Amino acid sequence: MPTILTAILSVVFFPITLLGSWLVVHPQEEVVLLRWGRFAGLMREPGLSWVNMWGRKAIRISTKQQAIEVHRTLVADGNGNPILAAAVVTFRFVDTRRAALEVEDAPGFVRTQAMAVLKQVASRYPYESATHETSLKSETAGIAREMRELLQSKVAAAGAEVASFELSDLSYAPEIARAMLVRQQAQALVDARKVIVDGAVEIVDHAIALLGEKGHRLQPSEQARLVSNLLVVICGESHVQPTVSMQSGEHRDQSTDDRMRELLETIAKNTGTKS
Repeated sequence: MPTILTAILSVVFFPITLLGSWLVVHPQEEVVLLRWGRFAGLMREPGLSWVNMWGRKAIRISTKQQAIEVHRTLVADGNGNPILAAAVVTFRFVDTRRAALEVEDAPGFVRTQAMAVLKQVASRYPYESATHETSLKSETAGIAREMRELLQSKVAAAGAEVASFELSDLSYAPEIARAMLVRQQAQALVDARKVIVDGAVEIVDHAIALLGEKGHRLQPSEQARLVSNLLVVICGESHVQPTVSMQSGEHRDQSTDDRMRELLETIAKNTGTKS
């Protein structure tokens, strides 16, 4: 029946049929042909072709590389903190029949799935981590690969091939940005203090060992005072004036106190910092 109807219309409206049945296929484009609602074939070769216009529907699908932007969207990260994330997806259609017939608006389908994948993956990981676990901020390459693979599994039905899925923007939401900045500054201060303390302990240990090698035998109480004063000098933010307590029940000769005072003053000059 469709064939007979096509033939009748072609004869009755011959001039219109002759002029209206030309079809142009552009480079990197494929045309999916439907004849009276049924799949009739694919046109891949660029150029001018003649296809009977009666009952014909031509769906054009571009096979060029395309890029879509997933605009900034509010997402809860793995710790439940609200963050703003945006991404860019690069893809192309490799199965034009599926793109034309399996989904409605193939580019829009890819865009919608990309937004869903972004939210889904971002909710699995924290924005940043102090324990060196996987985070959105530090493992961007791994996160991008995971998003690309997940999106590919979702858009295969549309005949699309995802080349890349990259985060283009990542930040805390404005309502918590200030609080997170304070937390980051506090964490940085704690980390810096830890480095200073670790270094100070190494210096003090080396100083006591070096004094022993030079023949300076210190009593336990003297070592305790030396350690205390050295740690204060090295770890202090402002210039520190070392002191030697003279109120001890233990017997000490003046020469030992003088040597300790000279040692502390020398260390204070070399390691003291300006406020």
